[in-house]
Amino acid sequence: MRSTWRTIDGVRLHALTGGAGRPVVLVHGYGLSGAYMLPLARALTRAACTVYAPDLPGQGKSDAARNGVGISALADVLGGWIDVVGLDRPLVVANSFGCQIVTDLAARRPACVGPFVLIGPTIDPRQRGAPHQLKAALRDSAREPFSLLAIAARDNAQTGIRGLLGTARSALRDRIEDRLPRLAQPAVVIWGEHDGFVGRAWAERVAELLPRGRLVVVPGEPHAVHYTRPDLVADIALDLLAQEAEDLGADLLGGLEHRDVAAGDVDNPRSVEDAVPLVGDSRRHKPVAVAPEQ
Repeated sequence: MRSTWRTIDGVRLHALTGGAGRPVVLVHGYGLSGAYMLPLARALTRAACTVYAPDLPGQGKSDAARNGVGISALADVLGGWIDVVGLDRPLVVANSFGCQIVTDLAARRPACVGPFVLIGPTIDPRQRGAPHQLKAALRDSAREPFSLLAIAARDNAQTGIRGLLGTARSALRDRIEDRLPRLAQPAVVIWGEHDGFVGRAWAERVAELLPRGRLVVVPGEPHAVHYTRPDLVADIALDLLAQEAEDLGADLLGGLEHRDVAAGDVDNPRSVEDAVPLVGDSRRHKPVAVAPEQ
């Protein structure tokens, strides 16, 4: 992975980039940077993907956004960065607060975002108050690996208290639940069983609200599943890419004048069904995948 820089509307944005193949964008969470996405980035580069892990404006090494730290302002810069880099509907994997950014961008600019993975998406409407979020953050910090906490401490210090408070206020005001039903992309919601920040009920609700969403539950893992189980998350991302290729092939075949013309073979990497057994859930109409413990 190497550092790259792009200027978007006067904002200099840093990103870690590596690999060769299908584009995947990794979007980090609150007060962090693309650095804690590196384990997942490396897993995806081994699977023939070009991976981009940008630092959101005002976080990591990136400049602060000129239009503030609101959800839409950050999403606008991310969308501009995707345009400047020249990515065509990349698959996006987001964690925590990054899920709010990605879904805002996908709702307002659907052609900019391809399939996406939401890992521990925030914020549960029932826990929108600042005291709830602080308590959840403290609870989850006891469950994350020490190496991740060290990265978070460094990144938080770099962002600064003013930036952290401004971003937190924007995140608490955001109503992600209102836009999820408008997102037509195939999507997977990943929830770690030991996530101290996001409850299972909310993760299930996010998957239900997404028209093409499904839930993967990972036993024994915390909020940052992409950090503790990068290979599993990479498999899920590859499954989404294969699904998109199959959908595109079906659309092309359906548009042919002569229906007896065979479509080309679709590259189909190991699917998530191979990685995790699907189980039924009587409370929902969509499948819930439960990943086995290591």
